[in-house]
Amino acid sequence: MRKDNLINSVLILGSCILILTSCKHDKYAKEIKDASPYFTNFFTGTDEDILRNVNFNVSLDEVKKIEQAKLYETTADHLFYEFIYPKDSSAFSEYANVQYFFNENNQLDIITTDIYLNDSAQVAQTKKSFEQYYTKRYGKSERDEKGYDIWNGEFTDTKTKKDFNYSVALTELEEEVGIKIEYLKE
Repeated sequence: MRKDNLINSVLILGSCILILTSCKHDKYAKEIKDASPYFTNFFTGTDEDILRNVNFNVSLDEVKKIEQAKLYETTADHLFYEFIYPKDSSAFSEYANVQYFFNENNQLDIITTDIYLNDSAQVAQTKKSFEQYYTKRYGKSERDEKGYDIWNGEFTDTKTKKDFNYSVALTELEEEVGIKIEYLKE
């Protein structure tokens, strides 16, 4: 009888650990009020990730394994993806370009995203969703001389256990209808 209790206890403990470690921690994204579907469809991952399940300091090959959007271009230091939003009633396609840039050590250190939408109301709601998310996650933003709203964050490299700083910059696209987001490891 004791052996059965021990086995059951080990199974229950193992199940609890598996459940706790597999859960996504995305409380900030869930706290966004009236979140734009363009935010919720695009912004995947957890609060520990930089963007779309990807973190800084990973290799080009690691990003290829993680990113689920369509890969359009790859070079030794750059990956270019296109994320297509589900079709709506408009005649125009809505999509996001996501670019990953790697330093001389083949480590991700810059991510840029351009999200192209159909009208200014969609842009305003989507931008507001990203602003709310970043403010909840990083605190108050600052506006730079180019009109970007800037948030500062920290992440811990899972391999080296070192802490790094990075910035997130958000603005509307100048010649298109949409928003631009840049993530820069410092």
